[in-house]
Amino acid sequence: MFCARAIVAVLLAAVLGLAPRAFAQGGVTMGNEPGFLVAAPTNVNKTLQLQGGLGHIAQADFTNGLGSVSVTRASLSADYSIFHLSYDIDYFKWAGKDGLGRRFDTGGAVTPWETLQDITLQARLLNNELTDNWRYWVNAEVSASYEKVAPGAVGVGVDGGVAYDFWDGWMLGLTARTVALSALNSDLFGDVELGLAVAVSQKTLRRTLQSVGLLQDSKPGSEHIALNFALSTQEKTYRLAPDNPIYSNGYLGVAQSKVGLYLDYLPNKALTFSIGPEYHYNRKYKLYNKAGSYKSSHDLDNALGGFARILWRF
Repeated sequence: MFCARAIVAVLLAAVLGLAPRAFAQGGVTMGNEPGFLVAAPTNVNKTLQLQGGLGHIAQADFTNGLGSVSVTRASLSADYSIFHLSYDIDYFKWAGKDGLGRRFDTGGAVTPWETLQDITLQARLLNNELTDNWRYWVNAEVSASYEKVAPGAVGVGVDGGVAYDFWDGWMLGLTARTVALSALNSDLFGDVELGLAVAVSQKTLRRTLQSVGLLQDSKPGSEHIALNFALSTQEKTYRLAPDNPIYSNGYLGVAQSKVGLYLDYLPNKALTFSIGPEYHYNRKYKLYNKAGSYKSSHDLDNALGGFARILWRF
């Protein structure tokens, strides 16, 4: 399904462009590392990079009530050459468990799940240019996303896209993604998701903001502090545990989007410390039985959050 992410990305750049102007007057500049705002990561790292992160999403109610939840995530990842390896674990803190029992029709108070884990290995297979204005990329991945046990949760997927440089480094692209797990039910697995995306590197964005007067040239000494932001949409499917009180050995689809604004501190070329607020929206939990058949969907209210990371380069 086509989406409005292109419009959101342009609006985000216009709104957050005001923040770099204020920070630049104090010596803070936009981040120097290239990275796409929306499109899948395709950059190849010539050296080893390790990253540790900790994030939190504040308590949020399910739409129309009946329970609420907050989420804390810890993550580790490594990048080298075309490969990206990551491990994430989410901790859930539930409130209103009687209401959750009514929501999920369990007949009593319930804790739907306490943790969700994900191990993903991604390979950036293609990242090439066609003429001066066209670019295409293809990524492949294998992952295990599960509540307690990995068997039955292993899946393979591929994503890619093609983009056109319509104005001085700003790219408008068509993206596609598909993931297949062990239980091939058409309600859940194997569908191709299509989307529109605006992509721009931090270098190009910084140059654009400077050209319109929203960002000043960096000052001596400001290379140690930078301002970055991100816009992302993610959907991940997890295998539920055999003793899950809602669907034993079922599946859970977690969909969410976020906007983040981060302050980076670079004490040297090998280290980056980052911290900043996030806003999470379009949040949804989708439940499937053990055969992969769709059963129900549950929307969550928008919520504020935060994220901190340490990045090592070798």
